[in-house]
Amino acid sequence: MQHSFGQFELDEAARKLSLSGVGQKIQPLVFDLLVYLVRNAGRVVPKDELMDALWPDVIVTEASLQRVVSLTRKALAAGGLQDAIHSYVRHGYRFAIDEPGLGYVRPASLQGDDMLAEARRLAALRDWSAAAKLFAHLADNEDLSPADVDLWALVVECGGRPTEAIPVLARAVAAHVEAGDLARAARSAVTLAKIQAERGSGAVAEGWLERAASLLSQSPDDATQAYLLWMRSRLASSGGRPEDALQLASAAYAIAENCDDPGLRALTLTYKGFFNLALGKIDEGSEQQNHAAAIALSSQVDPITGSLVYCNILWSCRTYADWPRARQWSEGFESWCTASFAQTSGACDLHRAEVVAAQQILPEALTCINEALPKLSAEESWSLGEGFRVRGDIFAMIGDLTSARADYDQAYALGWDAEPGNAVLLFETGDLDGALAALDRALQGMSWFHLQRRGNLLVNAACIAARGGRSAQASIYLNEIDAQPERWRQPATQALIAETKAALCEPGDPNGNRLLLLARQLWTSAGVEYHAARVRLQLASALLRSGDVSGAKVEITAAERSARHLGSRRLEEEAATLRRSFSRESQPPGDGSMQELTL
Repeated sequence: MQHSFGQFELDEAARKLSLSGVGQKIQPLVFDLLVYLVRNAGRVVPKDELMDALWPDVIVTEASLQRVVSLTRKALAAGGLQDAIHSYVRHGYRFAIDEPGLGYVRPASLQGDDMLAEARRLAALRDWSAAAKLFAHLADNEDLSPADVDLWALVVECGGRPTEAIPVLARAVAAHVEAGDLARAARSAVTLAKIQAERGSGAVAEGWLERAASLLSQSPDDATQAYLLWMRSRLASSGGRPEDALQLASAAYAIAENCDDPGLRALTLTYKGFFNLALGKIDEGSEQQNHAAAIALSSQVDPITGSLVYCNILWSCRTYADWPRARQWSEGFESWCTASFAQTSGACDLHRAEVVAAQQILPEALTCINEALPKLSAEESWSLGEGFRVRGDIFAMIGDLTSARADYDQAYALGWDAEPGNAVLLFETGDLDGALAALDRALQGMSWFHLQRRGNLLVNAACIAARGGRSAQASIYLNEIDAQPERWRQPATQALIAETKAALCEPGDPNGNRLLLLARQLWTSAGVEYHAARVRLQLASALLRSGDVSGAKVEITAAERSARHLGSRRLEEEAATLRRSFSRESQPPGDGSMQELTL
């Protein structure tokens, strides 16, 4: 039996894999795995089934299978299909070169053997790089229809290079106008506005939106009108007009509901939920975003729309400090990217970096954000300051406070604030007034970014004030939080509230230790290992002061284990200092030797 996929041909009888007619050298087990997966294309094949097929009557570990899968992906990489084998944690692997529709952009035809037909075919296979190269060769081809120019712009954007799509989209607008299809011209103009806004050119974005509105006034189209209103909602929000943004997003979704475009419905509903979250309507906003994601996952949305839906949800989770939800959506987004052959944007890498920093390993998070920053600089410069804020937080958790300070300063230089990390660093280096002033300035912001983070800013301000002996000021911050308990119920916020109340307790008050225990449990339930370990060290100190030596030992041991796992030398040093302090205090009278704490 012979199989064809991408530019490969797999001949089972001849045991041969060819790429564009050229035979490829691969190991026998790699060939066998590829054959088995291709025969079962579209199905998740369990790991046990694959191991039985590849190694009959031989006991092997999953590591052997993982190695063969890795070698198979390398073989497929020669044809740009290294992502064709999808991994499913704790389940197995699936071979999938899916050919879903590309949203509102569809190839005119996939017939013929010429370069244009091949470019269309590669676009349908989601081989973005190869398709973009062919379209670039066809730039002067008079047979390139307006629909083909739209498709060209899409494959460039899907390949992770939206800025390079700008001249192509401008050409698409002109081509559609010349062809008399003003609605399609308006659609391309809105996409141009989106890319310009994301690269920080707000005035240019406004200009393209006005062009789109003018075209639509001559040729009304509901789907394009919804798309236009959606983009206007984004600009309203970034301009500090959240109520206007919600109204525009709601109007966009109301129109999209009656359009035969599930991607548009998902997109407009996601942003409606996003702005509801910013305005404190937590349950409503979360439900709308979850519904939007379900629409996107159950439909053949194009990679750009899918990325916007996921990216928007992750922004909400991060700014709202909802780390359990952030982890779930981050994992779902990575699976979606693999299944859709989508290239992750700088913003997507930014989200992943902060989620990894909160819940996994700090050096890995640092690698993620270092990969994100060049992408943000080139394609999404509006969020570059947020990238430096996130990297500053990662440096602070690792223990490189000099680099953290430099990144926080860079975030401010780019027009963002770097709170609450900057304020925490100011407080820890002795500037209590500066820390609280920085948070108060951030609390005055009216953009979605400030509104969604308000609870996190308030509770950090309360905690810093309490730890700095400003109990009256801490109570003011806590009162606003207490006035809207349903808005700030995420575990991370509740953990900081418990820390604040513990700091407000009088020395020797046993309720302080109970509150720290609660904070540690809440951080653990949120999956934020760094802060759980940080509170463990606070709790260990408090337990030692109250004479609970065994309890202190348990907390120090757990904190040290977390510090090693996370790669936080800061926590390791703090734990070591606490250990040495305890050793000196627990040294028996008359014993001149240093006793190490035995755990």
